[in-house]
Amino acid sequence: MKKLSFAIRTEDDGFSAQCIEFPGIITQADTESELREMIDDAVSGYFEAFPEEKDRLEKIKKGKIIEIAI
Repeated sequence: MKKLSFAIRTEDDGFSAQCIEFPGIITQADTESELREMIDDAVSGYFEAFPEEKDRLEKIKKGKIIEIAI
């Protein structure tokens, strides 16, 4: 099972989420619980529209991840 990371932001009218690994995966919702469902839909829709991106996901997950504090 592959995992993706999302940046969650509180907006004036709810919440938004953007995928760290694939910035084109963006969604929004009124509540945090609804946001989870919307993220699942956004991920499914993205990889359905761009199936070749799954190959890139494999390469990302095989590489090293370095976290830094800013």
